[in-house]
Amino acid sequence: MNVRSAENVRVAWDSSHGEFLISDYYYFSKLRRYAEGERILVDEVKDFEKLWEYNVIVFNYPEVKFTKREVDRILRVLEKDRSKTVVLLAYYSNVDGVAENVNRVSEKVGIRVEDDVVVDNERNAGDPMFPVAEWRGKEVLMPCSSPVRGGVPVVTGKDVFAAKSGNLVVFGTCVFWDNYSIDFRANRELALSVLRGDV
Repeated sequence: MNVRSAENVRVAWDSSHGEFLISDYYYFSKLRRYAEGERILVDEVKDFEKLWEYNVIVFNYPEVKFTKREVDRILRVLEKDRSKTVVLLAYYSNVDGVAENVNRVSEKVGIRVEDDVVVDNERNAGDPMFPVAEWRGKEVLMPCSSPVRGGVPVVTGKDVFAAKSGNLVVFGTCVFWDNYSIDFRANRELALSVLRGDV
């Protein structure tokens, strides 16, 4: 992963594939505020071609299928431009076909989001579908997550919740950084690390 200081990170939050947007106050007002506090600039970007002007490109719950041209463009960037980090975030049980859309890209580099849900009856935040996991030795909450296969695991617990391959990061959940989860243990730190391209 390409590690950057917060001051020079520009994040494109894609808005062309039906994503949950960072401007959605109900879900992501805390994430936006925390990012601004760290001087991480996050722009919602509707034009797919303009995404590649940024350091970190986030596809948070892409409901609209990636075209072949878009998949090829993402893969080209992953292969040729190590200064960019691409983040794909899915949801449990392929709700809205999101895991399938993520897999159109991620499977090309050996990572797959399963059509399933991680349930942990022992280590959770009051609900088995809210499993507690680990990232860099710290506890994080990974609600409503699909298991992730392949790549290098980066968030683990009852299963693998996120993995990376080169400068691609794939999460089985898109709500670990929403307003409900972000203040749990190290979730805020993880969320800001993702936006910096340092997972």
